[in-house]
Amino acid sequence: MILLPALLLLAPAANAPAPAASAPAPDVVVTSLRKLRIATQVDGGKVTGCHARVSSGDEGIDRAACAATVTCFNGGVTQPEPLADCVEAKVAALVRERGGQ
Repeated sequence: MILLPALLLLAPAANAPAPAASAPAPDVVVTSLRKLRIATQVDGGKVTGCHARVSSGDEGIDRAACAATVTCFNGGVTQPEPLADCVEAKVAALVRERGGQ
């Protein structure tokens, strides 16, 4: 997930409210996402299991990355780079929905 940190920097909408004082700084969020590693179990050409082998530090993002991996892979995106792009796009959308946090 090479591009995910870069996408997260662009995630907040231009007219989005400023983050609350208690929200983590963007560089902290990006740093934690760089750690994320997903492990999958594949059977019969379909993902049958998924978990964060190395967590991002945010269980919601870890779950979203697994769900995106299952959706993308089972939808036919099985090559590494296109799969990473598909997952990154879906996780970036989640982060945008959460206001960049």
